Amino acid sequence: MEIGRPYSRLLHRLERFNALCSDDRRYVAELPLTVANFAASQEVARRGDTPSRCTLVLSGFLYGHKALDNSRRQITSLLVPGDIADLNTLHLSTLDHSISALGPAVVAFLPHTPLKYMLDRSPHLARAFWREAFLEAAILREWVVNLGRREALAKVAHLVCELAVRLQAVDLGRNLCFSVPWTQMDLADACGISAVHANRVVQELRRLGLVDWDCRQVKIRDWDALVKVGDFSDDYLQMQTAVKEALPIEQGLSEYA
Repeated sequence: MEIGRPYSRLLHRLERFNALCSDDRRYVAELPLTVANFAASQEVARRGDTPSRCTLVLSGFLYGHKALDNSRRQITSLLVPGDIADLNTLHLSTLDHSISALGPAVVAFLPHTPLKYMLDRSPHLARAFWREAFLEAAILREWVVNLGRREALAKVAHLVCELAVRLQAVDLGRNLCFSVPWTQMDLADACGISAVHANRVVQELRRLGLVDWDCRQVKIRDWDALVKVGDFSDDYLQMQTAVKEALPIEQGLSEYA
């Protein structure tokens, strides 16, 4: 991956399954990306917006969420570096949820018009972007199962397993250890439980010896046991990487901060 270039995250993402030819890589490199910084909890896009651009996560985390009438919210997705937060806006004019930064984050905005033009020119890139949309749908389906049918302990364990796999796939995890700037309320809203219950679940995972959870850093101590508790299988993520492999920690794109 070409560290220091905003489009390198996108190339890295698109080439997980098949290498791109030189022309396709050039098309991506020539996209007019605009880099922007967001503070923790700052909205990147709001429900009801009619975006003219897609949002690529360069560093940090974003999350998708919907607010209920009683001021509660449901976190519907977590976006890690390399993810496109709102790919559906290429074809759906109105955003049906909000997107915010989970801690400080750096993003690149991809204008719709040149992005669509690029996809029209390259069937290979068009297929790659369709695959991203299908993977996003697969993750959402798994979140529906997690929210609707698993107990609280399994919900949190499953989410931790998913993040470990997704972060390792973009070189941001090593020795099953990663940092996420979430609060107990963020964790609760992602798992559909109360903040008090989330705290109890974290304490139970610690007690069972499955994780070390120090503030916002999570280290998985027993992967196999955590997988069993969370009823987790990474098939839906299609990452094609072994989670037990120790990959080097990516230092992130701090030059954009």
